[in-house]
Amino acid sequence: MSTRKLKEETELFYSYLRRNGLKKTYQKDLILETFLNTEGHLSVEDIYALVKKRDRKVGVVTVFRTLKSLTACGIAREITLGDGLTRFEHNYRHPRHHHIICTKCHRAIEFVCPELERIQEEVLRKYQFQPVDNVFQTYGVCEDCLAERPPREGPKHDTDRIFARDAVRMALDVASRFVDFYRSAERRNQDPEGKRVWARMVEEEERQIAGLSGRLDEILRQEKELENAPVFLHFEPRRLEALCPDLAGYERDGEFRMDARASLGLVQALGRASAEFFRTFAEHFEETQGKQVLLAFAGQEESHADAVRQATEQTRGAAEEA
Repeated sequence: MSTRKLKEETELFYSYLRRNGLKKTYQKDLILETFLNTEGHLSVEDIYALVKKRDRKVGVVTVFRTLKSLTACGIAREITLGDGLTRFEHNYRHPRHHHIICTKCHRAIEFVCPELERIQEEVLRKYQFQPVDNVFQTYGVCEDCLAERPPREGPKHDTDRIFARDAVRMALDVASRFVDFYRSAERRNQDPEGKRVWARMVEEEERQIAGLSGRLDEILRQEKELENAPVFLHFEPRRLEALCPDLAGYERDGEFRMDARASLGLVQALGRASAEFFRTFAEHFEETQGKQVLLAFAGQEESHADAVRQATEQTRGAAEEA
């Protein structure tokens, strides 16, 4: 956990205590620290057992009341997994998500899906309904229990980091699609100046891919085995595929010929469409690392077209002076 995030959550908790006339105590600090440094879906008994290892004087009632306070101030979120226990998970600067729960081993798989959120929003608008809260949970039997295998107990990961990992991978997917599209346009274009525009876009997109790859490496270094954690962010691939048009639609008499001006126009239209897609996509999420990744990628998509336009104008000016 970052020092900044830890400081924000601590201050959020202290502010809640002050507003409600509650005392700040060593026991509450210990429970807060234990919760913030433990991932997963934690019952009162889970936290109580961990806290007792450090201070046997802390009572289970104090743990329960403190976890309720953490929920009230937005640091924790209450969930149930069908086993009769109330559990708590991290909520502050974590993407709101849903669960698939095994009724045999009680394993919970976390996921986010903007398509699911979009459908829900459409239904709410239809009925002019103002939501207060929502929970989407599917109960069933996991693949290990179906095969009568011992449930796999993998490491518990920070959902904010998994979300950031998946957001970078999503951006890399789109950037790779665009670089393939730009290479194809460069190869097929019969206009020399237009060809150079597409070649520059390939360079811009390759730089972006390098930057995204570095960001992904940075995220993966934050937590052991994060690379192999299950996919958390689910999205519709066809929506990404639709961002790149079919070049055949720009052919005339079976030939693709697009001058620099027309090429720049198409490049800028693609950049705006990609940026709009990612900004709209990011609106579904609260402030998280993943949302920052999505918004940063949207800004870069728009700026690339401007960089290519400037380079093209400079080249053209130099040629006219010569």
